[in-house]
Amino acid sequence: MNTRLTLSALAALLCLSACDQPVKENLLFPLAAGKSWTYQVETVYDEPDGKTLRYTLEMRNLGSAALADGSTAWIRRSSNGHEYWLTSTDKGINRVAMKSPTKEEAVMDLLPRTVLPAALAAGSTWTVTTVPYFLRRRNEKPAEFRYVDKYKDVPMVFTVADMGVSIETPAGKFEHCMRVDGKMDMMLWNDQANAYKPTALTAREWYCPDVGLVQVERDEPTTAKFFQGGTMRMKLVNYQ
Repeated sequence: MNTRLTLSALAALLCLSACDQPVKENLLFPLAAGKSWTYQVETVYDEPDGKTLRYTLEMRNLGSAALADGSTAWIRRSSNGHEYWLTSTDKGINRVAMKSPTKEEAVMDLLPRTVLPAALAAGSTWTVTTVPYFLRRRNEKPAEFRYVDKYKDVPMVFTVADMGVSIETPAGKFEHCMRVDGKMDMMLWNDQANAYKPTALTAREWYCPDVGLVQVERDEPTTAKFFQGGTMRMKLVNYQ
């Protein structure tokens, strides 16, 4: 059973600080309190009935949290109200809990979820369960695949594709960055094959020293007329 952290228990479980960072800060995923990132997000849905959604997302580091077991986590909150509780250890950056904007409780993960391993080199791989971001069914409820039980925990394999990438976003040009490619296969109906086939959903993420995540691309293709897929692009526009 998941351990829950209620707001009324914050005083006992948490020691938030406005000015701290891990002893060994990961330059590709900074957790120091006070840092913030603003992203421009664009999702383009496939035709027919295609549409484009655009919005701005901000992520902000709140500071450290002393958990009930004595370990230390760092809280990162998004402008849409989600809180991500992260640890930084010799094994890397891991998410250990999450709080949704509609809940008064943060829920501890049954197992830590890898964000970035500590030892990274071209070809390094790791696996994390995820959900489709925006792939949807046109004529069924719930429409979004992420709300269907069998698609809530699909394993995605991440691979370090390159450790020396240059990339430019509205926030500027960044050098010596790392690109990570992700792939997960879902069994979906394919009109062309007239059968269920493994369908690849892919992701690409760019991390840069002293900045962190600067760009994300996600492709979730349409394979049947009663599905609607598309692409998502998230680009850094400002950080401090």
